[in-house]
Amino acid sequence: MTDDLTQTPNPDTQAAYQRADQQDSLGMRALAGLFLLEHEFRRVPEGADLARLVVNRLNRFAPYDCAVFWTCSPRGKIYDVTISGVLRSKDTKPILNWGNQLGQWLTKSAFSNLQLTPALLETAELKTPWPGNLPKKGLYVPLRREDGNLRGGIVLLRAAPWSHPVRIMLDQLAEAAAYTVDALEAGVHGRKGARRGFAKLATTLVFLSLLGASFFIPIPVNVDVPARLAVSAASQAGAQSGGSPSTVPRAPAQIDLQIPPQGAMALRPGSRLKTRVNGIDYELEVEHITPWLAGLFADRNIRARLVGAPDGLAPAELQSITIENAAMPLPLYLLRGPIAAIRNGLGL
Repeated sequence: MTDDLTQTPNPDTQAAYQRADQQDSLGMRALAGLFLLEHEFRRVPEGADLARLVVNRLNRFAPYDCAVFWTCSPRGKIYDVTISGVLRSKDTKPILNWGNQLGQWLTKSAFSNLQLTPALLETAELKTPWPGNLPKKGLYVPLRREDGNLRGGIVLLRAAPWSHPVRIMLDQLAEAAAYTVDALEAGVHGRKGARRGFAKLATTLVFLSLLGASFFIPIPVNVDVPARLAVSAASQAGAQSGGSPSTVPRAPAQIDLQIPPQGAMALRPGSRLKTRVNGIDYELEVEHITPWLAGLFADRNIRARLVGAPDGLAPAELQSITIENAAMPLPLYLLRGPIAAIRNGLGL
């Protein structure tokens, strides 16, 4: 036979559970407030919005009488100071000057997370008197990046001391705020980031348009290139069997040229070339040329036909000629030196 056992709840145990639940609830609310603020930091459009978030929203998990927030450059120059409940005007200029002086002193002091006491604040020697309605006690939390550089600070004033868990959470929040300050200045996000993104896109499109258009700007160049008279296979066979190369007809003649990549890049079939050999002017017409892209790694081979000469005859012998009316696209003209240096280094 089994007896049902009933247990009377202990009032002391229930009260202990309730207190523990209340403490856990407070801690979770504070932690949730920290996460929400960090999330909102990443969405602020400007630095002024970040300042308003800090001085007006920190009291959700860290009650205080007054909050002072400022940012600074990596060298310590103080930017605009924001104080909770204070709008920027002529009447509030004295208290804003006080906040600026307080920020300058704390920035130069190189303090870490520190509880401010009346004795410590007496050493500040601020030019503007301390506001009479604010306690001379509080907490200073510097805005430090992961590399240790200072980007500003937060001062929370209240008479009550600060617990260690709250100070740890404020340190975490200050590091997130320091990252946001850097991100806003760099244009990673916020309005400046959106404008910078559009400006980058517009700049890229303009650059690509100008680069493409520059290929249609020819730059006249004079190019010294190797050249030789093109000899037919039958003539070569006759020369090898004992014939004299001088018996090869000199007209009409074709001339083979080799153009280095840094030379005339704008040639195409039908282009007319002018040259002077031994004081005689000649005119050639390009019949075939290898693509310029292939010429980046090897000399471009050109087959040109003699179309103009005083006596209608090709030169008796050629080793090189100077092309006097060649042209190159502007970008390749500017890069002809580096291309030549790279080819020489590779032994091409």
